[in-house]
Amino acid sequence: MEIEDLEKFLVIAATENLQRSADRLDTTPGALSKVLRRLETALNTRVFDRVGKQIRLNDAGRRLQGKAAEITSIARQVHFELGELGKFSECRIAAPAVLQLTWAAFIQSKLAEVQPKACLSLTSAYESLALRMLVRGEVDLAMITGALLGQVPAQIATRKLGTESLCVVAGPGHRLVSGEWANAEVPIEVVQQYPFAAPRISPFCGEERGIGSDGWGDNLPARKVQVVVNDYGVLCGLVKTGHFLALLPEGLAEDIGGAKIDVAGNFTEPREEIFIAWRGGSDGWLEDLAQALSGIEGLN
Repeated sequence: MEIEDLEKFLVIAATENLQRSADRLDTTPGALSKVLRRLETALNTRVFDRVGKQIRLNDAGRRLQGKAAEITSIARQVHFELGELGKFSECRIAAPAVLQLTWAAFIQSKLAEVQPKACLSLTSAYESLALRMLVRGEVDLAMITGALLGQVPAQIATRKLGTESLCVVAGPGHRLVSGEWANAEVPIEVVQQYPFAAPRISPFCGEERGIGSDGWGDNLPARKVQVVVNDYGVLCGLVKTGHFLALLPEGLAEDIGGAKIDVAGNFTEPREEIFIAWRGGSDGWLEDLAQALSGIEGLN
C-alpha cells in the first residue's frame, strides 16, 4: 500500500462520495476508483459497500480508516522533519471560524518558530467536526472548547491554548464610545437600553441555541436583541456601523475598529477555555508546536 493511496482513501472515507472527494483532491472519480481497487486488492477485502452508485464505509473500511490515519500521521511527521530541505510542509488545522479570527496569527507565529518553512492551512469547521477531522486523519490539529473535552478519544492529546474572553463591543460611532460614557464603566442598566446583534447558532459548536448562543447566558441580565445574524463577518459589520452592540471575543474588538465596553453592575464577562488537540503518542513537530502554543514545558 502506498501512503498517497491511504491519504486519498481517508478523504473518500470522510465524504463517502467519489465526486466530492475528486473535487477536494483535484482529480477524477475514475482515478479514485483505481485507488480503491488497489487498496482492496492489497487487503483482499472490500472497504466500501456499493449501494447502486453510492458507496458506504463498511466495518473493514472503518478499521482501515483508523489505521490509515495513524500511518499517514507518522508519514507526515517523518516528511515534515526529514524531508527535502526547502520543501514546504503543510500544517493543517481545523477550527471554528471565530477561533481562527482571534488565534490564527498567534499559531502562525509559533509554527514559524518550530518549523520556519511550514505553511499553515486553516479549515473552518465547528469544533465537533474539527475533532472528527483530526481523528480521521484529515488535519494535524483541531481547536476545541473545554465543553468538548469529554468527547476526545484516548489516542488524541490535548493541551490548553488559552482563554477566550467575551465582551460587549461597540463601533467607533456608538454613543457608549463617543458620548458621555467614553472611557468610563457603563452600568449594565445603560447597556440594556441599546440594541444588540446576536447569532442563534453557537460560533463554537454550531448548534442552534437561541439568541444566547454567543455566550450571553441566562445568568446575565436581559438585553435587547434587534438583529439576529449567524455570520460573524456580517455581525462585525453591523457593530462597525455604530448602531449595534455585540458580545464578541475580546481580541476582535480592536480588529474590527471597535471598542470594548467595560460593563459595571450585575455583569460577568463570559469566558471559554480553548484547547488544541492532536494525535499524540510520539515525540515530533506536533508536540513541539503544542508546547510552543501552550507555553508549558514537559508535555505528557
